[in-house]
Amino acid sequence: MSIILIASFAPVIFLLIYIYSKDRFQKEPLPMLLKALLGGVLAAGLDVLLLTVLNVERLGDTSLPLHQALFQAFCMAAMPEEFCKLVFLYLFIWKSQYFDEYYDGLEYAACVGLGFAGLENILYVMQGGLGVAVSRALFAVPAHFFFAIFMGYFFALAKFRPSKKHFYLFLAFLIPVIMHGIYDFVLMYAELIQGTDTITASLLNLGFFIFFIFIWKRAKRRINNTVGQ
Repeated sequence: MSIILIASFAPVIFLLIYIYSKDRFQKEPLPMLLKALLGGVLAAGLDVLLLTVLNVERLGDTSLPLHQALFQAFCMAAMPEEFCKLVFLYLFIWKSQYFDEYYDGLEYAACVGLGFAGLENILYVMQGGLGVAVSRALFAVPAHFFFAIFMGYFFALAKFRPSKKHFYLFLAFLIPVIMHGIYDFVLMYAELIQGTDTITASLLNLGFFIFFIFIWKRAKRRINNTVGQ
């Protein structure tokens, strides 16, 4: 069990250290970062509650792999997850006196995203074992981190450009949803058609790696361009 927990938390801790180390000018208080992490954990709980209460899964009951993958990726994963993250990011961070720089938005959003990913990781790894831990450490946890960087970027714009607050808050939800949805859809659709169309499944897997590298580079650029602002 201890190995499973270490494997689950290792990528989360690594990315937390990375995003914290980038803040070279005015470090955020650790209690605030922990609060944001807690927000991510609570967001994961809210996500489960929403899906259960709304019984969303039954709406996506279809025999068509394309429709099934789209529904699961966007309606069961991307939209509710990113909505719940943004809710707790707003509730816990928006009015904080420490949220006084653009980079703070990225840092706090990353903590929320990693809190969500950490709890999700434990559940998946406990079910799937160390093999799942490795694959999620390489892709799923960093993906949540990347989505959060974009959420935090637009969240900061909403904070410091109040005339367009609602527009940027909408983008803080929309852009991560699009990225998250594409990420999940490609994987889900490839898995669903693997046994019937191996060529398309292989092309989708290749596209997944290209897309992952794309969002990784874009997120890294956002971080580097926002440090000190």
